[in-house]
Amino acid sequence: MNPHPDFAGRDVPATLGLGPYHLTMLTGADVDEDFAAVMDSAAVLRGVFGTDWPDGLTRDYNLTDLHWHHREFTARRSFAWIIRDAAGVYLGCAYFYPDIATTGRGEAVFWFTDTPDRLAHIDAFGPLYRHWWGQLLPQGYDLRLSHNGAPGR
Repeated sequence: MNPHPDFAGRDVPATLGLGPYHLTMLTGADVDEDFAAVMDSAAVLRGVFGTDWPDGLTRDYNLTDLHWHHREFTARRSFAWIIRDAAGVYLGCAYFYPDIATTGRGEAVFWFTDTPDRLAHIDAFGPLYRHWWGQLLPQGYDLRLSHNGAPGR
């Protein structure tokens, strides 16, 4: 599997510190923790990836999805991390998807679990994540950012 052209000569770290947040590459080994976080936060995740995700998600399908994310990451085609705090608590996930069949455009997506401080985390993490991608990507890259902080979620 070839890397996306935007990342053919570019390394993206499997682990990353962004302010108080610690990102680690999402893999199949994370399935139980990830599945619990997604299902416990379903009400604030609908619409992040399609209109009805994560409705109907099973642990087995989630495991398949995590393996896909890991393979895509190692092939430099898309990227997915777990977001944790300094104590190692699972807070959410962050992704980057370069646009398919083109170069110079992509979407950075992130979500935080359904906790009382979710919106504060979104407000704090978003600028850090955007800035980090801005430093890594070439000047002029069309970077879109989305998250689960929209009203009604």
